Amino acid sequence: MATPTVLDTKSVFEFEGVLFPTAMTSPDKLHRLKDFEVREDDLILATYLKCGTHLMMEVIHLMKVDGHVDKIKRSVEQQSPFECGVPPKFEIPYYDLVADLSSPRFYFTHLPFRLLPPQVVTKKPKIVYVTRNPKDALASLYRFMNANPLNKEPFIWDHMFEGFISGKALSGNWFDTTLEYWNRRHDENIFFVTFEEIKKDLRSVVLNLEKFLGLTVTPDGMERILEHASLEGMKKTYAKLEKELVDGRMYTRAFGLSAFIQKGVSGGWKEFFTDDQSDRMDQLMRERLSGTGLEEHYH
Repeated sequence: MATPTVLDTKSVFEFEGVLFPTAMTSPDKLHRLKDFEVREDDLILATYLKCGTHLMMEVIHLMKVDGHVDKIKRSVEQQSPFECGVPPKFEIPYYDLVADLSSPRFYFTHLPFRLLPPQVVTKKPKIVYVTRNPKDALASLYRFMNANPLNKEPFIWDHMFEGFISGKALSGNWFDTTLEYWNRRHDENIFFVTFEEIKKDLRSVVLNLEKFLGLTVTPDGMERILEHASLEGMKKTYAKLEKELVDGRMYTRAFGLSAFIQKGVSGGWKEFFTDDQSDRMDQLMRERLSGTGLEEHYH
């Protein structure tokens, strides 16, 4: 039996240069997404895979209720990228459900900017983009995919590394996707932040988001947000949701199996990268990020 990689033709398909999992979406769903009706008061969270999606989702959810975690209205569906199907069968695209939600809507995506619905350009909804050191993003994705007990064979690190560094990885090319949003960071409707900034100084990130989103967070609310959005706070919340929500594990885990919340730290890549792989990624970062301004974050 062949060892699985992210390039297995049975598990992924390519759409406009980006690889997607066949289990969660399809070319037809992605084609129809082009006709999605965007609203001016939408809030879209965009991330590359394993770059802090669920952390930022929780931060925004908490900000909307001044840190009162029990007041957050949750559903299993909202844990799906809106370009993908809704669990457990993933047949109905989440954007079909989003279309019927009352405003203001909040949903997330792993799409590059160029694959977002075209109306994003004209309607200018607020977009929060979170990125992360590509080394840590890949290491987190590797741990995440191998945590699925349904895998008959483990994913091989070297295979995933080569796919990632060549741009043939789930969610597409990290550099292309990140730079698409980074180059729009000065647009009034784009908020660009790194996972490392969130972990280092969440208070400042929340204060900046407060202005961007037009929300009000009280001093007490800020302390609640800092508590519940910490790694331990989120683990505690997710453990509670697994027990209280119908299909709670579908909310806290991909396919109800692989936990969305992992180590939540920076530097975990050192566990997997060889010296040569680290050097190759460093060289690629220098080549792709030099002169963009983003090299100040990742070099």
